[in-house]
Amino acid sequence: MSKFVKIPWGAWTGGDEAYILEFPDSWDITLFDMCDAEDITNTNAIETALNNPISTSTIPEIAHGKKSAVIVVEDISRPSKCGPICEIILEELNSAGIPDHNITLIGAVGSHRPMTRDDYIAKVGTNVVKRINIENHHPYENLIELGKSSMGTPIYLNKTYVNADIKIAVGTVIPHPLAGFGGGAKIVLPGICGVETLAANHKAGLEGKGVGLGIITELRKDIEDVCGRVGLDFSINIISTKNRGIAGVFAGHFIDAHRKAIELAKQVYQTKIPTVEDDDKFDVGLFNLFPEDTELKQSSKGLNMSMRVESILKEEAVIVFLSACSEGRGYHSLLGETGGRLFSKWKELAGSLLQLWQTKKFALFSPNLSRADVTHFWSEQMIFLDNFNSLVEFVEQEISSEPRVCIFPTSIQLSS
Repeated sequence: MSKFVKIPWGAWTGGDEAYILEFPDSWDITLFDMCDAEDITNTNAIETALNNPISTSTIPEIAHGKKSAVIVVEDISRPSKCGPICEIILEELNSAGIPDHNITLIGAVGSHRPMTRDDYIAKVGTNVVKRINIENHHPYENLIELGKSSMGTPIYLNKTYVNADIKIAVGTVIPHPLAGFGGGAKIVLPGICGVETLAANHKAGLEGKGVGLGIITELRKDIEDVCGRVGLDFSINIISTKNRGIAGVFAGHFIDAHRKAIELAKQVYQTKIPTVEDDDKFDVGLFNLFPEDTELKQSSKGLNMSMRVESILKEEAVIVFLSACSEGRGYHSLLGETGGRLFSKWKELAGSLLQLWQTKKFALFSPNLSRADVTHFWSEQMIFLDNFNSLVEFVEQEISSEPRVCIFPTSIQLSS
């Protein structure tokens, strides 16, 4: 006999984006799910949000008399389908007198890989791809220098963005270990900044300066300082459902609208964690990385929840990160590539993070990786399993044939 648990899996890969975990019947399984919310992806809900912006004028009002616009959209490593929102943005810009040929969409890839045509079709829809000019941000070229932030961060920004009359951004507000939450000003830094700016921002995070998941961090304040200096006229912030639908849309000022979005995010992503006595703590924690499971680089997000729920795990627990890694190792020009200027710092940090819990064992399960991929990004301490049956065998060898297991099905959960 077996027990089966269905988890979300493989964002952007098509199909039903689900994976069935098969456990022996003797295992004691507990699922800790986020509260979640209804998917409100529809034209009326989006138009209502855009026509009632927080602390700004509407897009047609801002665009009146202007000639050009840029729409900056988060890249494919983030969960939301932005097509319905971008369609409405285009109509509102057109109504204000800005034609399609004067509108550019910029993929806010930061130091991630460039997006392909198929990526953009998945992200913003075929109609948007056919209607307007689309460019990937380039962190090494097409930049303009704009001084320094109050924290001393050098500001190099995408020149196409700077030169546009109107600047609009679309991003998802999900927990982030450096900026507290994604969305808002984060679409600008790191999304469309130069490598010097990106390096300063990431280096500060690696050194533990102003970091924190689910709070307004010092790095978030620096990001917003940069955004305020370079300008962002209209910020659209999406709250994601568990299955990558839209739970809410908050539009307007890049700080005020973002803070309103965070209020809903804390409700939707909330995961209730009980107080557990020592004898009842869990032997194994399984932390699924959906919807940030396109590549191995995003697997560091697994540490976020595992650290926050340490109180329910036994001292000698096994912690397993689960990720589809449909693109394999993935790409990050600063942290993920041999020779990247912060790669060695990440490797050092990754090793030290795992060493924090000397009594625990860490493993990563993915059918789309090799051992070389895992040791490239993590330390030798990270155990790699590419077959779920091997994971079951590993747990039974390390713990017992009747382990108590907790499962967290997404990377965007917040504990309470």
